[in-house]
Amino acid sequence: MIVANTSHLIEGLLHNAELLSKETLIAPDLALYETVNVTEVLTGFYAINDEKRAAKTKSLLQDLTQNDFTIVALTFKIADLAASLRAKRGGRLPDAIIAATAIDQAADFIYSQDEDLQRFSEDIKVLKLEQNQTLA
Repeated sequence: MIVANTSHLIEGLLHNAELLSKETLIAPDLALYETVNVTEVLTGFYAINDEKRAAKTKSLLQDLTQNDFTIVALTFKIADLAASLRAKRGGRLPDAIIAATAIDQAADFIYSQDEDLQRFSEDIKVLKLEQNQTLA
């Protein structure tokens, strides 16, 4: 199982749709996007009044959730774990939520270009997108 953070989702939405395919995410694993990612992506589009791209993104995310992708809700258990991780490792709350989601869902690793997520590498493996090639 793989958790992919916002940078992975944005890269797939804006530049390389293959990143959003199940095969690219090392089939037959399940990719997870937590609600923070969805919020971060849509906020960017709403901030620049790009309703068309927001609608396209929502449609794509709805399609993905019908094809072995799951958007994980932020539960009390994940929030508690995120608070614990953030207290121990520091960093931004969204990053702690991403790490907590991955741990809670027993993910093998997180895909992210965000260097700040590396602070959680003692808790969950964090890989950059290009490292996907070495895992295939």
